[in-house]
Amino acid sequence: MTKSQLLPAVLTNTSTLKLILNEEFDALKVQDLSAFEALQSRKADILALLTDEEVIAQLGNYSSPSSKSDSQSDGWNRVISVLEDCKELHLRNQILIDRKLESIRGALLTLQSSDRFNDVEIYDRLGKIKGRRRSNQLSHA
Repeated sequence: MTKSQLLPAVLTNTSTLKLILNEEFDALKVQDLSAFEALQSRKADILALLTDEEVIAQLGNYSSPSSKSDSQSDGWNRVISVLEDCKELHLRNQILIDRKLESIRGALLTLQSSDRFNDVEIYDRLGKIKGRRRSNQLSHA
């Protein structure tokens, strides 16, 4: 890939990555795991393109002060901005996944509990289980 083709390709790939991350969030919200999994291969392909050694080396040329023109600098700033957006979107998706996993683990723990009927659960302000208390603890004291 030539230097003149690099920046437009990177801009296209970063914009596509941003779209994929938004689609990923939508799939996670409605729990459409097949759509989520289908997006993973597209995301991996784009990440592979963006982290290719040749691309990174050529991007280093764009970011060096001696070879910057105004259009290249503006393009590079757009790439950085889109990548920062992608980072935020990725973190948002990770938080959603973590919360869903936490609720599933809590449900499994409740189902696997040997003494389900004597448990009293207290929730904190965030809706998380604060601690487990057994109603029969006083009888053991």
